[in-house]
Amino acid sequence: MPPWPKTSFDSADAELDLSRFDFDVDFDAAYVHSGSLHIDGDWSGGDLFRRCGLDPDGRYLGELTAFVVDGDLTVDGTLDLDAGVKESFALMVTGALRAEVLTLDATMLFVFGGAQVSRLIDFTTNDGTLSIAGTTTCPLTICDEGDLNLRSTGHILCRFSTTLPDPHPPVDDPDDWPQPTITLSRAEVPSALAEGLYDESHWVDSELAVNWARAGRPLLIGTS
Repeated sequence: MPPWPKTSFDSADAELDLSRFDFDVDFDAAYVHSGSLHIDGDWSGGDLFRRCGLDPDGRYLGELTAFVVDGDLTVDGTLDLDAGVKESFALMVTGALRAEVLTLDATMLFVFGGAQVSRLIDFTTNDGTLSIAGTTTCPLTICDEGDLNLRSTGHILCRFSTTLPDPHPPVDDPDDWPQPTITLSRAEVPSALAEGLYDESHWVDSELAVNWARAGRPLLIGTS
């Protein structure tokens, strides 16, 4: 498959109206894939760089870059954007996202449609951004204090919350990112999560949770 064409972010924005959502980031360049994209298996940030003709082990990009899928993105496995790369970047999906497991740390992921993640969203970071405009369908999202903006039909666990925080007010503007509703704090972990995923202080091991999810092991009590 040929590399994705590179353009300025302003040019991509003018064509695709990317900035109808607020990013709080000034991007310089964009690599754009026209149409939906289906990945057979796992997909990493290193895979993305190579798909665009870039060397993930080489020099730094030197500019804040957004990779854009102008359509739906389907990953038949785990989407791990931080694996195999040395620097932060953004992936923007103008349609819907589908994956089995999503794990994100220092990178940025913006989905303009909804998301279907069948097993786990791991967003245990204080650095990255995960924003999904439409409804997210996922049984469990584990987060810390990163920039999380989504509305999920499943549980959202904040590992730093010892009790449930007050819910955010609803977002009425369709071009605003939704705010998450935390449904699990560390107090609820023993009654909701499978034994073995957390320690005596109810701190959940996110790396272990990802490994379990990738292996198809249940994370929530009463699920299979």
